[in-house]
Amino acid sequence: MDHELAIKNQSVERYFLGEMEPPEREAFEEHFFVCELCADDVRATSAFVENAKDILKERKSWPAPAGRGWMWWFRPVFATGALAALCLAVIAYQNFSVIPGLKAPQSMAHAVGLDGATRSAGPKLKEGQALHFQMPSDAVAGRSVFVELRSGSKTVSSGAVEVPAKPEPLDVFFPGHVKPGRYSVVVRAYDNGQPGRELLQNEFEVIP
Repeated sequence: MDHELAIKNQSVERYFLGEMEPPEREAFEEHFFVCELCADDVRATSAFVENAKDILKERKSWPAPAGRGWMWWFRPVFATGALAALCLAVIAYQNFSVIPGLKAPQSMAHAVGLDGATRSAGPKLKEGQALHFQMPSDAVAGRSVFVELRSGSKTVSSGAVEVPAKPEPLDVFFPGHVKPGRYSVVVRAYDNGQPGRELLQNEFEVIP
């Protein structure tokens, strides 16, 4: 499973809802162990689910009035209370985790130029620097290409990118950060929704 397919299939949501068959579940687990973006989504969703469970556990600890079955809890007044508790969990998670990250200002560094040729020693980026690259578009054709960020044989992130009108360079930005090490940016043909032959490849290094 690649990153684009994981997004298209809403894999994170379906993973936590238990809607995946065992083969698809195993394929997604193998994917998010090597895809930093999906791993972040899994961790965030897991934290939200645990917070929601804790709040709902507190609701379940309330004793039901004598002489009434468990279905009594689903009367509108109590169902509304449980829903309100869940909403509070969502708001709290957003306020303390998601929203601050979205509001935080970020500086977009100038794009690192890559010439599209494989080489042993590429540009060096400081850890935490934006993974923003520009490559010549001469060797690419079509409306879009498939771009991979790789660490050795593992794909860290991947997805389709629109091809600009020539002579504009191919502009690629990978959200997030990676650990120090050697990486490569691979550009492939993208036909009928499937990545194809390799068109460009560049290596770069992230240093502490």
